[in-house]
Amino acid sequence: MAGRLRAALRDERGATAVFFAMGLLVMAPVTLGLVDVYMITTQRSQLQDALDTATLYAARSDKTTTEDIQVVGDNSLRANLKLSGGQQITYSRFTLDGIKVISTARISPPTIGPRLWVQNDIEANSEVLRNSNNVEVAVVLDTTGSMSDQMTNLRTAAKDLVDLVVKDKQPPEAPYYTKVALVPYAVGVNVGSWADTARGSVKGPIAVDSVTADSSKRKIIVKAVAHGFQTGDRVLFENMGRAKVDGNSMAAEFKVTREDADRFSLSDYSNSKFSGSYNSGGKVYCLKEGCEKFSFTNVSNKLKTFGIGKCVSERIGSEAYTDAAPSAAPVGRLYDDGSGNACESQPIIPLSSNKTMLKGKIDALRDGGSTAGQIGLAWGWYMVSPNWNALWTSDSAPAAYNTPQTLKVVILMTDGAFNSPYCKGVIAKDAGSGSGSSSDHINCNATNGDPFDQADTLCTNMKAKGVIVYTVGFNVGNDSDVKNLMSNCATSPEYVYMPSNGNDLKIAFRAIAQDINSLRISK
Repeated sequence: MAGRLRAALRDERGATAVFFAMGLLVMAPVTLGLVDVYMITTQRSQLQDALDTATLYAARSDKTTTEDIQVVGDNSLRANLKLSGGQQITYSRFTLDGIKVISTARISPPTIGPRLWVQNDIEANSEVLRNSNNVEVAVVLDTTGSMSDQMTNLRTAAKDLVDLVVKDKQPPEAPYYTKVALVPYAVGVNVGSWADTARGSVKGPIAVDSVTADSSKRKIIVKAVAHGFQTGDRVLFENMGRAKVDGNSMAAEFKVTREDADRFSLSDYSNSKFSGSYNSGGKVYCLKEGCEKFSFTNVSNKLKTFGIGKCVSERIGSEAYTDAAPSAAPVGRLYDDGSGNACESQPIIPLSSNKTMLKGKIDALRDGGSTAGQIGLAWGWYMVSPNWNALWTSDSAPAAYNTPQTLKVVILMTDGAFNSPYCKGVIAKDAGSGSGSSSDHINCNATNGDPFDQADTLCTNMKAKGVIVYTVGFNVGNDSDVKNLMSNCATSPEYVYMPSNGNDLKIAFRAIAQDINSLRISK
């Protein structure tokens, strides 16, 4: 019995050995197959990465045909894809479809393993959106007096952005255009030759035909054909020769009494007050809103007279925070004394692809004046608004809203509080600190209220039209009003930049330019 048991045990050990050997025969290819699958999965990932890179590279190129895109994409794929011995790219296809580059690539599988589960080539697909077919960017730049020691950095940052955004090739050589507009602002915005169209024309001086002392009526009579003055208006004379009233030159302000359509008299002055002689060439100005010169009462209840230039202030009324055409709602006039807190000397530049010209205009920017950022922001919007195409003609005309493959961008940069709101074209009585001498403020509060609230509403309405807004709060410290505006105004949190020094300002502008130019993998 014991012998038979020992024999049976020997037989069982033999059966185990046979079973184990048979198991190895089955498990070996399975194990190798798993290795095969692992390698295929790894290489599919590597192929996908290489194809994404090649497709991005092809999309960044200036090629405009599928044939050229194929060459660029295939060369990049082969340069980036490292294959093991015996493997090869069996298929590579890059296709240009509108603003998309679509690609497919296949490689032969690795040679290790029996390929129990995977027999076909490894395949990857990619799709990249090229930069929006057309790019329109308005750069709103703070050139106020507080930027005096940072203007060099601001000019460099703005020129870098122009270089990065505006491409060397434009249509028809390239499939899309890239344009930049410049809006420097301080106490207002200088709109140059577009001033009369934007704000409405202003009434200039009228020629004086004669000045006589009427002894019968004991009046000083001024003849100026179609003068348009009403009794009680104030007027200002210029170039009146040796003519004097009450012993003083006629280069002064007077109240008038209307006599008829072509004549008025000087109120409170009798004929005996006139002396000297009038020489031809004299002029008389009206001094109301809408005239070339404006006489107003300042916060100290004293009369001041400011002139008008090419700068503009806030739009008022129902269209204050829209981009309605100026023909429907003119923007505000701006009166100043031409010195001290005067307007920006450099005018706006509408959308352009001329990098040399744009950078030259940036180099010409100078600092000075207080901060009316709400006006600069509004004009940033107007520069990319199709509603303003009565001004922005030819190559400067923005595309219509919702034009396919068109990106509209406004970049708002400021270094501090918006402190200069307006009433009747003059800085308002309730303007903030730093808005110039209070003696130059008109004796009425801001028509549109707080400048930050104005800017916030403008941003909300601008974004509702599909305009992308970036904000740059430069060295604003702990100013919560500025920080809140930068956050609320921007399209999203990643569109907010808060550089604290000149170098960071340049980095911020480059980052914005690169973001505008960015391409993304859509599949």
